[in-house]
Amino acid sequence: SKGNFLTLRTACPTSDDVRAYRYLVVSSQYRNPLSFTDAALGAAKGALKRLDRVKVMIEEALSQAEKDKLDSDGGDSDIVATVEKELANFEVAIADDLSMPRASASLFSIVKSAEKEFKRVAKAAKDADGHESAVVPPLDLIGLKSVLGALDKMDQVFGIYYDVPKAKGEGSDDDESASDDEEAAVPTEVMDLVVQRSAAKDSKDWELADSLRAKITELGFSVKDVKGGDPIVSKN
Repeated sequence: SKGNFLTLRTACPTSDDVRAYRYLVVSSQYRNPLSFTDAALGAAKGALKRLDRVKVMIEEALSQAEKDKLDSDGGDSDIVATVEKELANFEVAIADDLSMPRASASLFSIVKSAEKEFKRVAKAAKDADGHESAVVPPLDLIGLKSVLGALDKMDQVFGIYYDVPKAKGEGSDDDESASDDEEAAVPTEVMDLVVQRSAAKDSKDWELADSLRAKITELGFSVKDVKGGDPIVSKN
């Protein structure tokens, strides 16, 4: 009655907010209090946009490859090796008293491997532009398919790839979603550094962790550690 509390409906008015809150909760250490702030929710939304973008890109690439009847060269795949390694790390983290921050780090290591593959081919295509003899290398379809499978498997724990059901009488939140897209999200480069820093801290490599924090600061962002949970990233 004093208005000194916040309901979930008020805190998360859009479907993007709801999914972000779910990710914020499930990626935190359950034994510790949850730090719910606008910055934390914003970082979670940025992470989800990155996850959604990669998943859509892979699905479109595999669909196009099927239409074009393309196949992988069948050679060794660095992506598959990364996926297998991080899936093993993910399972270890889950078995270790549900260490969800570590599980999240494994998730984004897999995502990063797919992002690097798309960037590799895009760069090659750009470099080949205007050169008739240049050959653009194909995407590692087997690797990308393994990433998609890993995302689906990890989502059995995270539960973030879903459509939020609308409440009865609730209108479209397209306008809110559009305004969300206009907000300054945390860049992928910064989030990569944050994930690397978390891994360095887990390995007790304090010197590397400090250098990664410095790089994050140079990019105009700050990172605040939350005991047992994901670090909070905010713009300076």
